[in-house]
Amino acid sequence: MLRVGLAQLKPYVANPEKNLGKMEEAVKKLSDSGAGLIVFPELYLQGYMSRDLLYRLAEPVDGEILGKVLDMAREYNVYIITGFAERDTKYEVLYNSAALATPEGEVKTYRKMHLPDFSVFDEWRYFRRWDGPVQVWRIGNIDFGVMICYDVFFPELARAYTYQGAKVLVAISATPDFSQPLFHIVARARAIENTTYFIWVNMVGTYEGLGFAGASRVVEPLGRVVKDLPHMEEALEVVDLDDHKIRVAREKRPILKDIHWADVENLIESYQINMGR
Repeated sequence: MLRVGLAQLKPYVANPEKNLGKMEEAVKKLSDSGAGLIVFPELYLQGYMSRDLLYRLAEPVDGEILGKVLDMAREYNVYIITGFAERDTKYEVLYNSAALATPEGEVKTYRKMHLPDFSVFDEWRYFRRWDGPVQVWRIGNIDFGVMICYDVFFPELARAYTYQGAKVLVAISATPDFSQPLFHIVARARAIENTTYFIWVNMVGTYEGLGFAGASRVVEPLGRVVKDLPHMEEALEVVDLDDHKIRVAREKRPILKDIHWADVENLIESYQINMGR
């Protein structure tokens, strides 16, 4: 079906050029191993811990940084998903975004919908949340749904992607060590409840005393973990996705067939009652 490269890397703070250099090394190695898609962590290009420097480093989709990622996608004939700080030049606001660079020369973006502002997180300080629609990305002959970190705790988003045809859900992440066990549990839950593959690629490194866990994970459609990357270490790995396993999973556990419109109506009604809308 597709071989996916997992690039669990430690980004430099506020140094896109060095991060692009590490990216190209990873892309070369993983494409040599047969990867057709390579996935990097959340805010990888500018560095998640760049804080106020993000205002200076963020670029629009057609900026120089993503242009270089697009050049890599063309040169190595691979699809690349990476996190970056996106500048919306119309309103001069920033988004925590994921980009897909294709070997055909196209760039697609997803903007993070759920921004954490608890514990050590302060993403609301820098970014605007995205409140608009989402859509799947076609990579080769497969539809993917892409999320960013905290998004995975909201099953409605994963389900929306699945009903748009996604067979693989990808989450790029910057998750500290103390949150990593929760993401491992949620990754299996999202895979099982949607009968999709779930790919979670997390950054690694210690910044200002805060450790990011790595421990990226790939889960099959019925919840079997097929790949775990090391904890607190950089790693490059590949994993093969098999479309046949998705079909078999949906025959064995026909969740998508058995969902009723009443489930959706009850959810919407509960939101309207309890959230004042």
